[in-house]
Parts: sequence; C-alpha cells; structure tokens
Amino acid sequence: MNATTRLLTTLSVSNVFCRNIHSVLHQELKVAHMSEVPLKQLLLKNLRKSASAPEALFSTYVNLVDSISSPETHQEFAKTIMEPYLDSCFIPKDASPASTYDFPTASSSSVENSSENIAAIFSQEMDINRNSGQDDSFENKRLRDIQRYRAMRKWKRFGKLKQSVDPNDAFVLRLMSFNILAQSLLESHPYLYKEHDKEALHWKVRKYLITQEILQVEANVICLQEMQEAHLEEFLIPFRAQGYDYLYKKRTNDKDDGLLLLYRADQLVILDHLKVEMYQSGIEILSRDNVALVVKFALRENLETQIVIATTHLLYNPKRSDVRLGQTQILLSEIERLAFLENTMTGPKYLPIILSGDFNLEPNTGVYKFITQGQFTYQNKGRNLETQDYRLLSNLLIPPHLHVTDGCQHFNVLMQRLRGEGTGEVMLENRERGQKRLSEDASRAEELRVNGGTSQCQTIEIDDKHSVNFSSGTLTHPFRFRSVYKHKNRHGKPEATTNQGKWVTVDYIFFTEVEPLDKYSLPTADECNDLPTIPNYAVGSDHLCLAATFKVLKKKRSSL
Repeated sequence: MNATTRLLTTLSVSNVFCRNIHSVLHQELKVAHMSEVPLKQLLLKNLRKSASAPEALFSTYVNLVDSISSPETHQEFAKTIMEPYLDSCFIPKDASPASTYDFPTASSSSVENSSENIAAIFSQEMDINRNSGQDDSFENKRLRDIQRYRAMRKWKRFGKLKQSVDPNDAFVLRLMSFNILAQSLLESHPYLYKEHDKEALHWKVRKYLITQEILQVEANVICLQEMQEAHLEEFLIPFRAQGYDYLYKKRTNDKDDGLLLLYRADQLVILDHLKVEMYQSGIEILSRDNVALVVKFALRENLETQIVIATTHLLYNPKRSDVRLGQTQILLSEIERLAFLENTMTGPKYLPIILSGDFNLEPNTGVYKFITQGQFTYQNKGRNLETQDYRLLSNLLIPPHLHVTDGCQHFNVLMQRLRGEGTGEVMLENRERGQKRLSEDASRAEELRVNGGTSQCQTIEIDDKHSVNFSSGTLTHPFRFRSVYKHKNRHGKPEATTNQGKWVTVDYIFFTEVEPLDKYSLPTADECNDLPTIPNYAVGSDHLCLAATFKVLKKKRSSL
C-alpha cells in the first residue's frame, strides 16, 4: 500500500488552525460566539505578510489575544457570528430587493416551515454541528421544545358552543399582552439567567422568536411591556409593514424601557389617550417609575362604537403590594375619566374596558381581589396586604392632596362632571407632558374642600346624592372586571405565565362590558417544568404571552 501525503494549502492550514484555536479559546479563555470566518481572514492576511507559516500562526495568535482584550473587537466578533443567522431569519434567500422582511403567518404550513428553517439556521450558524451526534441531538431537542410549547398554546373557546358573529352587529377584537423582557434588564441582572443557554439570550435571537409569536396571533391590539426604547424603531418595522400604528410610553426617571401598544390602523382609530405616570415626587408610595397607557378607541367604520384599552406594568417588589395597590388606584382613576359616558338613574355609565399587562401579583392576592371584586380594605393589613401582627397600614394610602378619591375618581373631574361644566383639572404631575402638580391655588376655591394636609379620614358631600371619601382605609372602583383566565385548569392545576423562583401567574387580561369568545390557553406550572428555562430557542421572553378574542357590539348609527 502506498502512503498518501495530504497536500497542505493555505486554506487547509487555516481550517486546521481555526478549528484548534477556536477549541482552545473556548475551553481555556471561555470566549463564546467566536466565528471561524474572521479567524480565517486574519490568518490568511498574516500568511501573505509573513515569510513562513509558523510566523503567520504566531502573529495570528498574538493578534487574536490582543483583540479579545478589546471590548469593541469582542463585540464585533459576536456581531459577526450573529448577523448571518439573523439575515437568514429575516431575509429569505429568494427575496427581491424590494421585499426585505418575510414573517411567517398563522397558517400551519408556514409555521412548520419556519420552524424547520430556524432549526437549520441554528445548526449551521451557531457552530454546533461538530459531529452528527451533536447535530441530531440539538436539532431534535429544539424541534421537540417547539412542538411541546405549541401543544400547550391552543385557542380555546369560552363555553361549549362555538359562537357566530354577525359583522353587521359586532366587531371581533383580538388583544394580546406580552412582557417581552427588555435586553437592558436582562443584561443588568445576569444572575437571573445564569442557568440559561447564553446563545438564546441575544436580543436578535429573542426578537425573531418574539416577533414571530406576536404576528402569528394576528391581534388587532398588542400590548407589550418592557419594550426597550433603543430597540423600538427596528422592532416596529415588520408591524408597520402589516398595517399597525403605535403608542409608546417610557418609564420615568431615565429608565430605558416602557410600554408599547400596537393597533391595526385600518380597523381602529384613537379618539383620546393618556400616558399615565405612577411616579409622583415626594410621595413614598408613588416613588416608583411604573407607567400605563390608557387609550379610547373607535371602530374606523363606525366611530360611535368605542372601547377603552389599558396596559400597565406594576412594581415587581414582592413585599410591597401596598405600592401596587396605590399604583392601581391611580390607574383606575385615569381609566375612569377616559371611559366615562354619562350619569344615569342607576349610576355612572362607562365604555367597555379591557385592562392587560404584567401586574406582578398572583391570583387572589390583595390587588387582584380589588380589581375583580371592586373593593378592598387595606387598613390594618401588612404591606403585603395580608393579615399580620406588625408594620400595619394605616387608613392613609395615597395622600389626599392628589385629589384621587377612595372610589378611584379624580375629585375635580367628578365635581365638574356633576355640574356639567367640563372635565376638571387633574392634580397629578406628568413629566412627558410637562405638567407639574397643580397647587390648590390653581383650582377654583369652591372645589378645594379636600384638606390635603391631614391623614384623617374625610367624607365630602358633593350634593344630596353624591359623596366621596379620602383616607378611609378602604378602596372601591365602579367597574366589574373579570379575568380572561381562570388560573387553574379543569384538574385544579395552577397555570403559569413566568418563573419567579417557581412557575406563577402575574400577567392578566381583565375585561368588562364585552363578551369573550376564546383565549390563548396557558400551560400549567407542571407543564412549564418540562420546558427549558425561558428564554430559550422556542420562547423569546421570560414571560409567556396572553391573548383573547372579544365580541364588541356595534352602536347603531345616529340618524341624520
């Protein structure tokens, strides 16, 4: 048998060198996301400049070590390996120059095709196909994760019978709510994600999965929390292409994420909106930077058919349910003034309302009870709004000088409304609008019956039929909110939307005066334990999305 000698070429040397140096760097220096393409280019460049291959190899090694010590160059290496993957995600190979984005629709065939394409992209671009065993393991595992996750997320109708909707009588509104996890928050709290697959935490990887899941739901209104302002314009591109317009509200005091509300501009028109700031200077219970969006929509084809949609992201701190209660009081007072229609013999009448978001509270806890039951007594409860023997709350929650009543109404607005004299002034500050808190001198003297300097309970008689309370120790609101989700399946197993040390529900869609048709089912906590830690290659956020479809009755057009 004749011995065979392999011809060493520049390209083969570079291939061998790159494979070995890549392995050494990964094991010894723990440097991730290094692409072989720049290594090859660097080696070929040094081979052309050097007299010998050993000298070129040594120069390349020195250059590479120097580049690793430079954060800018390290970022460029990461960018080099991620961008080809993202180009494959967003730009089909046969796309024309005029057609840049090609997002999958909700059809089953396109969903399956996109899943296969993503699996192929991960195998090719993330350098995991070192041998067929590893490749099969990764691809099969990822496909199983996707299939398992999709099996958990099915549309389920309310009631046993499928309802038909006459488009002449009602409008079908589908709303989605999703905390998409701002990349800045992910990167500033790395200890929360130390068990995660680091490749799956890249924003461009997560953005594709998030965008895909949102567009597949085909909602008329999309409410997103933790939308990073720096990513907003790029994130909006595919939604604008699909006919969505938007409102955005960043959190206060230089926070870099906020709320994004997208809506189908060909179906809905905004009549009015409020960008609500929970932060009120000098008030401890309102010293956090949470915000809300409250929007009054009308059907474009029938402007008399209106609905109020609100979304928020309340404080996370598990120990401060009292803060979330105060934030909810502010939010409901803003919803109340935008949703109000008229006073009737049986009380005030309001537009239909849908309220969604990340409330950072579990079912049947204090704030949840307040929202769904319309009343809650906080006095003599602990800060967690549970019964305890120490640090009990007094009768005072929000100070009365804000003129927000214990019935979640703005006192000045209510006074003017009852007189038929306009909307009244709101005693809240709002930095985005340049609105400072109004002093008592700025309002008419007869409206200033509220003693803003006392913590004592106040009951103020407006007229023979109307009175309001401040600092009574009990909050009420006029709405009859129900939750789309029951929070347990038919076997009594708890549902989950995120993992906060354990799988729990903290995200909600509440509604009133509209009829639910179906909902996007949530998995149970036990089922979530079968998934890899989120975010992963099937789920792009650390929360699961919620969605529901409602029937909104159309108003009869006024006769001319």
